[in-house]
Amino acid sequence: MGLRRRCHPRRKGLAYAVSAFGIGALVVGGQGLGWSWWQWLIGALLVHDLAGGVVANGLDTAKRFYHSPLTFTDSVFARFIHHPVGFTALHFQPVLIALVIPGGTWWWGLLWYAWALTGAITVDLVAERLKRPVALAFVVTGIMVAAYVDAPPGLDWLPAVLLLKLVLAHGVPEGLGRADSR
Repeated sequence: MGLRRRCHPRRKGLAYAVSAFGIGALVVGGQGLGWSWWQWLIGALLVHDLAGGVVANGLDTAKRFYHSPLTFTDSVFARFIHHPVGFTALHFQPVLIALVIPGGTWWWGLLWYAWALTGAITVDLVAERLKRPVALAFVVTGIMVAAYVDAPPGLDWLPAVLLLKLVLAHGVPEGLGRADSR
């Protein structure tokens, strides 16, 4: 059926390039943060997953895979992570970051985790013609709120990138807005 076909190397390369750029930006912009080696490792993995994930989740192949039906024989866990809300629920990185990176507050991570999860649930529940505008509304309002909420130093970018990846890139199915979509 082609649902699990391989992604074109250039498209996959674009996701890796954005990931590498993000890690570079974190290293350059994060000078003087005083992080230990393991905090830098967590930061680099976070950037790789989120920044590269915005592009990867926006690829047609990812959208076809995640927004297509699974077979009856797939496991409960496979069905959970295949669903946009389940996929978003597994992205608890903001909570982890709030706990291990100095300078933030514990509720910062919960706020952005809940914002992304609420956005994913809402996008999943609305009519197809509203999915993209509702996703954009969650992203833009989140970015605006993030400007007024103290983030752990060096991670001011996280809410915007998290919401772009999970609510917009992952939550909106491929082909919305085409003349033949419902």
